[in-house]
Amino acid sequence: MECVAPAATPQKHFLIVICLTVCLGWLVLLPQPAAHAQSRGGVELTVTVDGQPLGPDDLVLNAGTVARIVVGVKNLSRVAVPVDSVRLSGTVLGLTFFDYDTRLRTTVPASGSANWTVDLDIRDLDGRATGLVPVEVALRDADLHTVARQTGDANVHGSLFSIYGLFGVGLLVLMGLLWAVALLPLGRHAAPATWWLRGVRFVPAGCGVGLFGVFALSATRLLSPTTMVDIVLTLVTTAVCFAVGALMPWLNSPRRG
Repeated sequence: MECVAPAATPQKHFLIVICLTVCLGWLVLLPQPAAHAQSRGGVELTVTVDGQPLGPDDLVLNAGTVARIVVGVKNLSRVAVPVDSVRLSGTVLGLTFFDYDTRLRTTVPASGSANWTVDLDIRDLDGRATGLVPVEVALRDADLHTVARQTGDANVHGSLFSIYGLFGVGLLVLMGLLWAVALLPLGRHAAPATWWLRGVRFVPAGCGVGLFGVFALSATRLLSPTTMVDIVLTLVTTAVCFAVGALMPWLNSPRRG
């Protein structure tokens, strides 16, 4: 007796498309990486953190200390620029895991320059993040609009039991659930009949692998999770998982009894 597996229902296809759209939409909407020294409205910014220049080279942020930030500003415009505060923040996959602010309440005159030294209390950084994290130092006005910013990478000496570490555990659980959904037809012989539908079933699992891979590379200090790294790694793992699903003919093999 031969039993042919039923075709996947439209509802299942709809759920797969929704998962794919959410994963890829998250990546597409990630903030684009800014230049290491960005000028807005004719304002140029240079930053050092504990004597380490903020830029392409990894600076070290030690939890449990006070970070001394030296900010140099050049106002190349013809109007004065008000500066209300300076912020140090770290963001991965579009999510901010730590941010520290201090007030300045000053103004940089037209065609003038200024330098400030500020101390930021980052003693709780141990519970917020660890690993290689993209960081940004931004000057903001009274309306919290960014006047100028400088970006770079930081080697954060925090704890794996931090908020960022728990975020990685969540990504691991999500990846496991997506793989369980993709492999569920393996035992029931209920996979779609066409190769491309079988491949699409594995696409959300591939996105999960890519997102967790971004976290793993960051937490192990192998690679900083820039926007380009996030997108490329996730697209590659998604394509590989699509191919794995499409090339699994036994998922659609009829059950004989």
